[in-house]
Amino acid sequence: MDLDDRMTLANAEGIDLDLSLAGIGSRGSAVLIDLVLQSLAVVVILAVGFAYGGLGSAFAAIFSFLILLGYPILAEAFASGRTVGKAVMRIAVVSVDGTPVTFLAAVIRNVIRVVDLLPGAYFVGMVSVLVTERNQRLGDLAAGTIVVHVGRRGAIDPGLGMVGTLPPESVGWDVSAVTADEVAVVRSFLIRREELDPRHRVDLAQTLAFQILPKVAGVPLEGGPELFLERIVAVKMTR
Repeated sequence: MDLDDRMTLANAEGIDLDLSLAGIGSRGSAVLIDLVLQSLAVVVILAVGFAYGGLGSAFAAIFSFLILLGYPILAEAFASGRTVGKAVMRIAVVSVDGTPVTFLAAVIRNVIRVVDLLPGAYFVGMVSVLVTERNQRLGDLAAGTIVVHVGRRGAIDPGLGMVGTLPPESVGWDVSAVTADEVAVVRSFLIRREELDPRHRVDLAQTLAFQILPKVAGVPLEGGPELFLERIVAVKMTR
């Protein structure tokens, strides 16, 4: 069973995004998937390390530690807030303001995971998720992050999977006037658009598109506002 809540986020541009917070069920399943993968990797590394004697064992121990701690940090910081387990469960870590999680925040939330695990089986973390308004464990509270459901039907990964699909005419767009804050808002909308009701989704897409369109001179809205927004983010990624 998953205990999910909804949250309306008012971002810096004054546009409300309706988010679905991930509950214990989806978060726990993601942790189990990641733990299985990490355990398999550690077993293989230790087996190889022990085969090379004392020095190999020492290096194996170091690499095992990096897998257990470094993997979730790097995945959340550089893979759109998602480990493999989170990707399977279609959830992602984001900042409380809806922007992509930073490297520092990923470090903080995963280091404090040690406390959330106490006294075992994520007891402290589960209690924290249940009693906090935004379903946050202690690591999330310290890092300023939340875990949300992401779209199930081709919802965009903010930072992944778009550059290769850019049409030639989009590559030359002058997007220098589009600010980092505007890009963050657009990315927040794109990754959560499947969670919005159809009318709200259309209204938000049009609002964002017409806000940014004057800053990208001569660019048509062919394909609709959402495709335009996708291409804006993709072009910004290449610069």
